[in-house]
Amino acid sequence: MEINLRKANAIQAEIRRAISGAQSKDSISLSEFTQDLAQEILNAKDEFLVALKRKVALTTALYNVRKSVANANATAGINSVLTDVQAIEAEMAIYSAVSNQTVSKSLAEIQARLDKIKNAPQDTRSAIYGDRYNNVDTSVVEQQTVDSAKARVKELKRQRQNLQDKLLALNVNTLITVSAADEEVLKAEGIL
Repeated sequence: MEINLRKANAIQAEIRRAISGAQSKDSISLSEFTQDLAQEILNAKDEFLVALKRKVALTTALYNVRKSVANANATAGINSVLTDVQAIEAEMAIYSAVSNQTVSKSLAEIQARLDKIKNAPQDTRSAIYGDRYNNVDTSVVEQQTVDSAKARVKELKRQRQNLQDKLLALNVNTLITVSAADEEVLKAEGIL
């Protein structure tokens, strides 16, 4: 049976839910009123073994599908596209931080503030609080840099969207084969 990668992803999630929901009781409680002790223990053992086989079959199917998906991802180039998306997102984070920076003060403003500090009488705040008020702090990021960073973020978003569209197409059009044994297990569980 062939399925596309998108369906394979959904099937893997369903298999994981089925595995986590498969309960296997490894003990029973017997009382003095239990009629047939041997039969009760035998039934509990059988239930435990059935649940164990179910979990093993589901786990085998899960990892067979996962291996097929991994091979298909590599063959179809999906891994490369995913890496490209991550690289773009990393670059976007850098440029987003730059685009939110405070813009530097103009040289004229800085000079005016420093002149004001120089010409202030000595009994002002700097005399009381120290050199903290004798400095002018400014960003070194220019408006052009901020504008360029914002433009780059927009371009990177477009590139990321194009790659995500390509990923969607690859996930829909790339097929994997589910073995007959795994197909039988998945149908018995109601997953296929």
